[in-house]
Amino acid sequence: MNNIFSNVNFDVSFLKSYLAILKNRQVKDREQTKVVIQEATKELALYFQHTPLEINEIFSFLTSHLQKNPEILGNAFAFSPEIRSSCPFVFRGINGFESRDIAKGFPYNNSIWYDVPVKKRKAVWSVPYFDIGKAGEDILLTTYSIPVFNQHSMLIGVIISDLLLASIEEIEKME
Repeated sequence: MNNIFSNVNFDVSFLKSYLAILKNRQVKDREQTKVVIQEATKELALYFQHTPLEINEIFSFLTSHLQKNPEILGNAFAFSPEIRSSCPFVFRGINGFESRDIAKGFPYNNSIWYDVPVKKRKAVWSVPYFDIGKAGEDILLTTYSIPVFNQHSMLIGVIISDLLLASIEEIEKME
C-alpha cells in the first residue's frame, strides 16, 4: 500500500507542540469549526466549478467569502498547472485582508494540501503543518482542500480553506 504521507517528516518538538495545543483547546469547538469550514469550502468549490475564472474576480470573490466566514484564516484557488500556473490566495493579515499569488516562487502543486486531494480525487484535511512566513506570520495550521473538476472530469484546480491552530508565539508560551 502506498503511503501518500511517506515524504512527510515529523519531529518530536512538532508533535509535542501540537499535542499541547490540542490539550489546551476545546475539541468540540474545533470540530464544529471544521464542519463550518467544510461547508463554506464546498460552496466555493461549486462556484469555481461553474464560473469562468479571471484572476481579479477570484481575488474579489475569495475576499468576499472570507468576510462572510470569520472561522477561515485564508482561502485560495490553486489552478491545475495544465491550465495556468497561478494560485490566488487571500488571508487575514495584521492590517486586514491581504492577497497574493503564491504560485510566484512556490511550487504549490507539490504541497500536501494540493497533491493529496488531487490524487485521492476528494476533499481532505491536511496534516497540521507550519506555514513559515507565507501568510505573513509563522503559524501552525491545517488546510481543507477540495479538488475542482469540470463536467468532463478534468481537473480545474483545488480550492482551499485554512484553519489556524496556533501561532509560533502561542506554542513558545506553552513550552
